[in-house]
Amino acid sequence: MVQMSGVNDRFLLQDVVLSEILRVMEPDLKFMNLIPFVDTGGQPVAYGKKGSASGDGKKQSPRITTPSSKFPEVQFSRITKSTAITKTEGIAIRLDKDAIKLPAGRDMIMDGYQNAGFWLAEYLNTQIYTTLRAGGTDAGATLTPWSAGTATPIKDCINFKNAMKRTGYPYRMTDMFVDLTNEGEMELFLSASEIPQYRDAVLNAPVADTIVLPIEGKPVLHGLSEGITHGDIFGLDRNHPAGAMFYNNDPQFSTMEVSYETVVNGVPTTKSVPNFGLNTHQYFEDDTHDTVIQLWFDQVVVVKDAYGYLYDNGL
Repeated sequence: MVQMSGVNDRFLLQDVVLSEILRVMEPDLKFMNLIPFVDTGGQPVAYGKKGSASGDGKKQSPRITTPSSKFPEVQFSRITKSTAITKTEGIAIRLDKDAIKLPAGRDMIMDGYQNAGFWLAEYLNTQIYTTLRAGGTDAGATLTPWSAGTATPIKDCINFKNAMKRTGYPYRMTDMFVDLTNEGEMELFLSASEIPQYRDAVLNAPVADTIVLPIEGKPVLHGLSEGITHGDIFGLDRNHPAGAMFYNNDPQFSTMEVSYETVVNGVPTTKSVPNFGLNTHQYFEDDTHDTVIQLWFDQVVVVKDAYGYLYDNGL
């Protein structure tokens, strides 16, 4: 096999590929800071998983000791041990020889990275959301369609948020997710309100597709462009993660950390983020003279406690 050489070879280097892909992906990853990302080192991981029973028959309470008594020993009958094994899923970018040899080919390569980054971020958001919702608990809240003239979006969010409060559980909802249409309906409701705090929640929203709700706890409402069905709502507690993503960075095809150039508050900045299982490899095809860049995730998302994730529908 003969490797094609050209002026744009530098854009095929592993650190450049990872940097460009994560530069596009990372700002769009809605769950990036909301669930733990755990490096498996390429090994299967055992973790404790709680069921969805409403109570534990072995629950104990502290008691006063006497000379003939002992503290009650705590056991957890609802916890089972499960094993997480990462799986590989990916895509490939095909570049012809002109993209490598000609100066203008740089734009072709960057366009490929841009599209791949957006598609990978959309897929990852959908994958994480689908897994967390499937392992979560129905809130059982009474909700109203937000498109109706009698809609009560803030009341619906309060009822949904409070459904997470359960005796003996630490979960308090910090983040909610709806589709972009429902998020837009909330924005219209708040902006048309006569209550100053409601209007300020929209006017002071600094991040696209997010609204800090003016209710107890100040939960953040996120608008998702993929994965979630219109009318559905999903919630979690970022302070008490009830799930995790386990990932593996193959040292031959990846790095533990990735740096990329971005702009923060109008100032060019180099940002470094942990790599969460994104791997890459490129090779040259002798018969077509094309260069193929492979991009793949090696990861799996798990839910450890069904009460840590709430969902409902009817918006």
